[in-house]
Amino acid sequence: MKQILKNSTLFLLLTIFAFSLPAKSVEFFTIGSGASSDINFELSSAICKMVAKQPSLESDTGTSEKSYRCTAPATSGSLFNLAQVQSGNFQFAFARSDEVHTAYNEIKSEQIKPFKEIRSIFSTTPTAFQLITKKNSDIKDWKSLKGKIVRIGKEGTSDRQAFDYLIEANRVNKSFFGSAIETNGSFTSEDICKKKIDAFGFVGTIPEANIEKAASECGAYVLDLTTFNIDKVIKNTSFYSKISIPKGTYKNNDKNIVTFGFVNNLITHENVSEETVYNLVKSVFENFSDFQKENEAFAKLNIQQMIKQGIAAPLHPGAIKYYKEKRWM
Repeated sequence: MKQILKNSTLFLLLTIFAFSLPAKSVEFFTIGSGASSDINFELSSAICKMVAKQPSLESDTGTSEKSYRCTAPATSGSLFNLAQVQSGNFQFAFARSDEVHTAYNEIKSEQIKPFKEIRSIFSTTPTAFQLITKKNSDIKDWKSLKGKIVRIGKEGTSDRQAFDYLIEANRVNKSFFGSAIETNGSFTSEDICKKKIDAFGFVGTIPEANIEKAASECGAYVLDLTTFNIDKVIKNTSFYSKISIPKGTYKNNDKNIVTFGFVNNLITHENVSEETVYNLVKSVFENFSDFQKENEAFAKLNIQQMIKQGIAAPLHPGAIKYYKEKRWM
C-alpha cells in the first residue's frame, strides 16, 4: 500500500511539474517576395533565415516560450503582394514605395485598391530613375535638355511620374524639350546608340543590363542629377529617396551617380500583432551583419536609411517599439 501511495505521489508530482513547464509554441507567417530572380525574393528568404536564428525553447537555443518561422514564396510582384496583405493571405510582403503611397493615400488607380490599414516596417533596396544619354553629348545639366529629343514616358507609368516631378521642380512644361517622346516600354541600347533619342529616362533596377549594353556598344552613360532639383522632388514626396549609383556599376561611370527613385518597403497589415512585427524586426537587426552577407546588394543597406527614407505608410507599432528601444528614433 505504501508503495502504491509512493508511486501515486511521484506521478502527481511529475504531472504538476510537467504542466508547470513553459509551453513551446511556434508561429508561422508568410512574406510575399517577388519573382525568383528578383532581389525581393532574396530579401524575403534572408529575413526568414534571420527569424529562424531567434533563441527559443522550441529550438533549444533560449528561454523564449514562443518561436517564429516563415516562408517566402515567389510571387508576381508588388501589386500582387499588396492585394495579398490586404486580404490577409500574407502577413508581410515587399512592395514599391510609390505603390504603397498610392494605396495608403487612396489615390485613384486602375491597379491599386485603397488600403488605409497598410503599415510599413522598413525600406530596403532601391529602384532608380536613370537618365541615359549618348557619347559626346552636350547634355550635362537640366538646362542642356532644352530643345532635345527626350523620352519622358507614357502618362500613368512610373517613368512618366518621375519625369513629371522633375518638370514641375524645374518650373517648365513639355514644350521645354524639342520633342517629348511619350512612349511606353523598356530602354534598349538602340534608343541611344542609333541616335533616335538624345536622352532616355526610365525607372529601373541597378544595374540595368540594357544600360550596360549601350555603354559597351556606343559609350552611352547615365547622367548625374545633382543639378536637376531632385532635392525639391524628394522634399515634395514621401516615396522618393536620393539614390547613389556606385562608380563602376556601368562601364562609363567612373564616379558615383546621384539620382532618385523608389525603395522597396516591407509592409504588413495593421491587424498583424505588435509582438509578431517586433520579433521580425528584432530578428533582422540583431543579426544584421549575417543578413548583409546573404547578398552583395544587402551590404550597402544602412539601418538609419532603412527606418527613415522612402517609408510610404505609417510604421507599424511593433516596428516603432523596437526602434525606440534601440534609440534609433
